[in-house]
Order: sequence, then C-alpha cells, then structure tokens
Amino acid sequence: MLSLPLAQQNSYWSNYVSDKYRKQNNGHSFGVFGHFKKDNDLLGIVQNSDLIGNGAILTYRYISPHVEIMNSMFFTYDKLEAERGFVRTVKNVTMYTNQAYLRVFNSWNDLDYSIKIGRDFLRVGQGLNANLFLSNFSRPFDQFTLKAKLGKLNALFSAIELDTLLEHNRYLYMHSFGYQSDRFSITFGESIIATGISKSINIQYLNPFNFWSWENLGSTNKGLNAFLYVGMTWLPREGLRFYGETIIDDINFHQKDAFYLNRFGYLLGFQKTGIPLKSSNLWVEYANVLNQVYQSYHPTHIYTHRGFPIGHYLGNDFNNLRIHYSHLIMSGQMKPFIDISYLLDGSNGLDTLFDNPWENEKGEFFEDYEPPSNPTPPVTKWIELEIGVELNAGYGSYITITGQYQAKSIDNESSSNFGLGIRFWTYFQIPFKHK
Repeated sequence: MLSLPLAQQNSYWSNYVSDKYRKQNNGHSFGVFGHFKKDNDLLGIVQNSDLIGNGAILTYRYISPHVEIMNSMFFTYDKLEAERGFVRTVKNVTMYTNQAYLRVFNSWNDLDYSIKIGRDFLRVGQGLNANLFLSNFSRPFDQFTLKAKLGKLNALFSAIELDTLLEHNRYLYMHSFGYQSDRFSITFGESIIATGISKSINIQYLNPFNFWSWENLGSTNKGLNAFLYVGMTWLPREGLRFYGETIIDDINFHQKDAFYLNRFGYLLGFQKTGIPLKSSNLWVEYANVLNQVYQSYHPTHIYTHRGFPIGHYLGNDFNNLRIHYSHLIMSGQMKPFIDISYLLDGSNGLDTLFDNPWENEKGEFFEDYEPPSNPTPPVTKWIELEIGVELNAGYGSYITITGQYQAKSIDNESSSNFGLGIRFWTYFQIPFKHK
C-alpha cells in the first residue's frame, strides 16, 4: 500500500502511483476494475487489490470543479467472493453496490472544505501496512462526512451507519483534528459506537466539537464503546519517514494494580526510499494490539462492519512485524518485491466473546487474579514470505506472479506449505465528454 507522503518524497514512486491510480480530472468516465487472485490465504501479507474478491467492478464517475458523483457495482459468479457485501444472486451472478456517493467541495477564503453523502471508503491513519483507527479493510461505509482544511490545520467529521447485529442498529461517529507541514504531521481522533433496537441517529454525537469518549472510556456501566486515537509522521529528510499511532479502547481509573484492564494498541514503522537504488522502497512496520481491544461487553459494540475489522485487519490479540521491499524497473513497467511477515496470533481475537475473568458475579475483583500474557496463549506463530514481480501489461492492467511460503506452529505442532500465486488487476477508463 502506498501513501501520499511516499509520493511526495520520490519522483519515481510519485509517477508510479499517478500512473497506476490515474483518474479523470473532469467530465464523465466509465471504467471496469477487474481482479483475479489465486494463491494461499496469507494472513499477515495483504495487498491493496485483495480487499475485494475475484470479480469485476463497473464504475461511473463524474467530476467537475465543485462536484463529484461516483457509483460502482461489484459482480462475481461465486457468492463466496462477495463476502464483504453479499446482497443477492441473480442467475448465478452475485452483485452489490460497492461505492455510491455525492461529494461537494469548494473553497472560501483560505478554507477548503468538502461534504460527502453516500457509500465510500474512509481511512484515517499513518500506517503503510495497516491502520488502527479507520481502515479500508471492510466494505465502504454509508456515511455523512465533512472535511475542512485551513492552512496547516485539518479536521474531519463523519457519521456512519454500520451493519445490523442481533437486531440492533449500529452507528459509528468519529471526528479528528490534525496539523500537517512538509516535515511533520499529527492527528488526534475519537470515535464511538452506539447501538440499540430501532435506534436512530443520536443528535448528541453529531456535534464535532463535543468530546464524547471521556464519557465512556473506562466506564463501569457497560455502555457505549469509545476509542481515542493519535498518530504522527516525521519526515526528517527526503526519502526517510518515521511514523506511529496508538488507539485506546479503555483506561482503568477504578482499580489499583490492574494494568491489564487498560485496552490499547500501537503501531510503529519507518520507510526509506532511494537505497540501494534510486527507485527502491523499503518499509518496516510493527503492530501490537492487546486482547479485547475493538470489543465491549455488548456484542453489538464490536469494531467491525459486515464482519470485517474497521481498524487493523488482523483484529486484536496479536503482534505482527511486516517487512516490505520493492523497486521499479523500466520506469515502473516492472516491480519486483518481497514481503515478510512474522505474526504471533493469540487465542482471544475478535471472534471470541468479551468476558471479565478478573471479577466474580457481584463485580468484586479477585485479588489473586493473574492476567494472561500478550498475546493470549495458546499462541499461533505464523511466518510468511511472498516474493514476486508486478508487470505493467498496459491499458491500466497489472499482472503479479508470486511464490509464497507459509509456516504455522502451535503447541509444538507445526506445518508449512508452498504455493504459486497470480493476481490480475486492471482499471480501464473510457472518458466521455458531454457536449
């Protein structure tokens, strides 16, 4: 996954990104995004194009100086490939609306602002491999989002409708405030999940200047699920980037000598371009998310959308180190790469129910309670390796051929497998000018 700070540092990668993800800047355009993947189910190594299943997305986009309209539909012949958004199958064709939104944007004096209504991705974070706060791993969100930028200051507010669980309507409210210069950026954010049977939008959380989380963090009333977030990026010189972020789910204000009641996760990474080749790109990222982060007492408060994590794609209760190296050949026509992932996966992930073994039925704490280690045993160890090359086939199409290795070990039992993988990624656009 590539990001804007990388594109700003190195012209080789800036050109590569603009060529691969080029969009029409005005008028109408029709496009077809096709994806085919055949390889092992790697856990710690996720490519951006793998966020949808095998199939095709038909898109229409209109862009003018102040308005953008987007609609995309996903089609596949195997409903298992549509797990992020399965709706219905008609004559063996499964389909769902992937993106559909209206965005209005403008400037007033030095203030740039935009308003978006509809279904789209929303990503807030510093990571190249993953984000702890809001990622693009689940299906796009149905949302109302307001963005504003004034000089080096920026702000974001969004109200999101999540999928229904246990007949509970679920809403995610989030806002963030940040500062960004050429060398440094910092973002503070908070979000809250509110659920209930027949529940509607809560006006209280439509106020972006109200701090919601402090009313719920570390709460003992088993209420709403709130999160705090901070992320930073530092660019000390051209081609070098350090970044990190943390998310806080719960803070213990009530019990002494009970650090295990604090629920948080953090992510650290660095990136270096231009060594040993001018078109080289190396980044290393480490993430540690404790058990029960993204979860709460009530199962409808889980930090997921349509069964997929909203934050880090590995969920919680894990340690993960990922190393990526790639470089460009022939002006981006060929990109060899290698990915290495070392994952310690605990037994208390998002698929386990939230429990409180540190207290009895009366809510009294056990004085001799000893919390499990991090990650929670038994721990599954995954070592994964993917080596491959991406080829630019022209017309917005890319073919990736990889060799893969995956080793798994738990309780002195181990297994491994090798495989060959192939990905086909294309986005073909037809511009259409209305006279």
